[in-house]
Amino acid sequence: MDGASSVKFPLDDDTWEKIHTAFNDAELHLITGILGGEGVECRIRSGRVSQLPFSHGALGAAEIYVPKADAPLAQRILMVYRNRSSVGEV
Repeated sequence: MDGASSVKFPLDDDTWEKIHTAFNDAELHLITGILGGEGVECRIRSGRVSQLPFSHGALGAAEIYVPKADAPLAQRILMVYRNRSSVGEV
């Protein structure tokens, strides 16, 4: 994933902010790819159970975190993407 890291990091780490929860791999790769393409570093915390060949709801959810300083920019990037995709521009 471009710009994304799935390494473990502490829950109480105040330097990272959760900006999105993806419920499947396609959404996860899309969001982290968009953010990485804009130069925003991402970290992923996944609830996926690796022994299962599928994900279902929260069982396969992955939380996407960015540095707190980049969170406003990341939210704007995602808002622009969502607005453009809802009118068929993407």
